[in-house]
Amino acid sequence: MITHLAGRLTHTDVGELTVEIDVSGVRYEVLVPAFLWPEIQEKVAAAGEGGPDPEIGLHVLYHATANTPVPLLVGFLRRPERDFFRKFTTVEGLGPTKAAKAMTVSVSTIARAIEQEDQPALTRLPGIGARVAAKVIATLRGKVVAEAALQDGALDRPVDLDSLKRDRVALDAVEAIAALGYGRSEARRWVDDELAADPDIATVEELTLAVLRARGA
Repeated sequence: MITHLAGRLTHTDVGELTVEIDVSGVRYEVLVPAFLWPEIQEKVAAAGEGGPDPEIGLHVLYHATANTPVPLLVGFLRRPERDFFRKFTTVEGLGPTKAAKAMTVSVSTIARAIEQEDQPALTRLPGIGARVAAKVIATLRGKVVAEAALQDGALDRPVDLDSLKRDRVALDAVEAIAALGYGRSEARRWVDDELAADPDIATVEELTLAVLRARGA
């Protein structure tokens, strides 16, 4: 059973909430809940554009059932987050992918809502309607007291995944332009200029082409 992975963070896909970790030459795809993505992006940014892949360690939950025979790895930066997720996915109708997308706020924020029977707070999580929220409370109330007391930053405001996606598109476009022989600093400036002119650019391909067209390439 895989419980922890430590290696190089070689690829991120905020749209799918997945990362790839290279462990001694073997790459693992890991699903990472939404609330952890600001920290994931910080690790990538700290490594610098064009720099070596950042090191990362994830506490991993290995998930495989008769309905999902292809194993799924779900990763967390801290062990209590994994422990909470294991409980969270015992709720009927709340599989690992749905749960990962729903967790846009910290573990303590969700756990407190459960313990306080705050159904409206739970229904503000993506994909969690009134019926599922009621099941979450009925299933877990009294079982997540420790998680409700966690000092984990209490991220009450949901993570803005759309903003994180835009940041990732910009970084990837800079890398694509730099690969053509341009300097990274000027590529970064050009990318910022194009996004300022057209904030609706949504893909790396669109952004890269817009920059190259503006340069007459």
